Amino acid sequence: MELNSFYNLYDNNWITNVVLMVSATIIAFVLAYLLPFLDNFICSKIGLNLQGGISKGRRARLYYLIRRGILFIFLIAYIFILVYLVIFARNVNPDYVVRNAGISLFTMSWKGISIPDTEYIEFYLNVMLFVPMGYLLPYLFRWFRIHAIRRPLIACLISSVIIENIQLITKRGSYDTADVIANTLGGAIGIFLYIMRAYTLTNPEWKKDYRNYKRWRKLSKNGALFPFARKMNLRRVSIFAINEETIWDFYTKKLGLQLVRQIVPDDSKGCSFLFQIGKTQLEIICTNDDSIKLSKQTIMLSFEDIDKIKID
Repeated sequence: MELNSFYNLYDNNWITNVVLMVSATIIAFVLAYLLPFLDNFICSKIGLNLQGGISKGRRARLYYLIRRGILFIFLIAYIFILVYLVIFARNVNPDYVVRNAGISLFTMSWKGISIPDTEYIEFYLNVMLFVPMGYLLPYLFRWFRIHAIRRPLIACLISSVIIENIQLITKRGSYDTADVIANTLGGAIGIFLYIMRAYTLTNPEWKKDYRNYKRWRKLSKNGALFPFARKMNLRRVSIFAINEETIWDFYTKKLGLQLVRQIVPDDSKGCSFLFQIGKTQLEIICTNDDSIKLSKQTIMLSFEDIDKIKID
């Protein structure tokens, strides 16, 4: 962003610069810390379960839709503010401007070349501008949470490139590779804040889940079902079991299923496991009671193309 066009209502003095930098930082970090706290607090009061369990109350579905609507309003408001700042708050340049600065802003400083202070302020504001995007995408959308680092980061990079191209086409600003780097860095900071704050707040068992994920990564490719993961048609099935260790050894070590969620009720010594491989999910309700005798259970798996399945 070009400060002279962006601050067309101000004198562009150091006080204005400091106020803008501090404001952008406060907004970004208040969003990261206050939003998940309030969201989790309110949901706990109205009976919405954010940890993968069953929500309580007859109006849980309505409250869930209201919560989603409010969060989407946050996202839409951010997008409108972003579009205004990067497009409509700019003066129109007489010519098309392309700047291939990249990281030369810092390399020139290291070489002793004098750089205007406004260049560093522009870079910092561009970083802060994309922190909410890196934060809100995995917070709102499950598709981004599945790969909470790679997918939001790619989305921030693509969004930044699109914005720079729009600025170039409309002559409102310039196409600057340094801005792309700054925006992507801001998205990465937002993702880090989401993982460190929002994810850990709504997933108190995240350390255990991460350990299970690392164990699954080591064992999954040797599982009997791993080669067929993308061909299965089965979506969700529930069965019963008795011993937790037996469940882990058989379904993860031998079959190669990934443990997605483990729910342990406060009022029961049993627990529930949710395994997944490809698009197939398997729920196992474990009683942890050896005195119970379970009847024989059968799981039927179907495949899309039998010709592609080869068993050595």
